[in-house]
Amino acid sequence: MRRPNLGRLLTTEETARRLRVDPSTVRRWRRDGVGPRHLKMGSVYRYPANELEAWIAASMGRRVAS
Repeated sequence: MRRPNLGRLLTTEETARRLRVDPSTVRRWRRDGVGPRHLKMGSVYRYPANELEAWIAASMGRRVAS
């Protein structure tokens, strides 16, 4: 079986800093299923950097409801 190349794994706080939002926002997005793809390892969540970049690219130009 071939393992996916996940690249660098970011914490919730690192992901929030990258997106310039509060970590609670990233947690809420994760809970609501609208944020970047993530991994859960035990009780720890990690965000593959390449998945985060893909999520940002896919979100560009999309209107966000206020």
